[in-house]
Amino acid sequence: MSQIALPLSFDRQFSFENYFTDSASFLVASLTALIEGAGESIIGLWGGVDSGKTHLLNASAQFARERALALQLYDGWQLLDCDPAQFDDIGNDVILAIDNLDALCGHRVWEETFYRLINQSRDQSGRLMFSLSSKPQDLVCELADFQSRLSWGLLLELPGYSDIDIQQVVKLRSELLGIELSKEVLAYLLTHFSRRLSDQIQILRILDKASLSAQKKVTIPLIKKVLIENPSLFQT
Repeated sequence: MSQIALPLSFDRQFSFENYFTDSASFLVASLTALIEGAGESIIGLWGGVDSGKTHLLNASAQFARERALALQLYDGWQLLDCDPAQFDDIGNDVILAIDNLDALCGHRVWEETFYRLINQSRDQSGRLMFSLSSKPQDLVCELADFQSRLSWGLLLELPGYSDIDIQQVVKLRSELLGIELSKEVLAYLLTHFSRRLSDQIQILRILDKASLSAQKKVTIPLIKKVLIENPSLFQT
């Protein structure tokens, strides 16, 4: 296994300001309190695809960077090819954020590593936030103690987005990109393309580039033109 050269670079397009859900205020307040050392020392987020786990961890990394606080963001799938000893000397001033921590389940050395890190965080000698694709009780782990410790701290379920939520998020994200979407255009996007939120966000990014390049507003004809140039663009 190789050493991890650097933590992941966070995606600047994810921020607390563009995170939308009914429980956004509580989630953001909980995560920012951990980062600033004024709240829980362990926060776990769990939910299905497109529930916002990756968004919130990237937003946490941006929030920490803006305040010159050390937060290291990793993805569990990335860590499988790396040496767990990388985390032996993590300082108390470093906040760890692990997306897809459940990817490490079934890998004993990694489970032992995070068993120790969770213990350290519980003892207030570290801070840890992580995401899981399902609740800890449903995971398949080698170490029962590791599995039980995933429920320590503040464990928060992120519900999936409804069609109405997705429409509101797409509208909000388009405004942040400076894209003006009419009701007709918004309805067209949600009717003719995948309703997965991550797909809709990627479509917005493509349309943003196409709009800037053509110096035109995003209209249905422009969307159709982009579709012709990108025939595999998440069409339903």
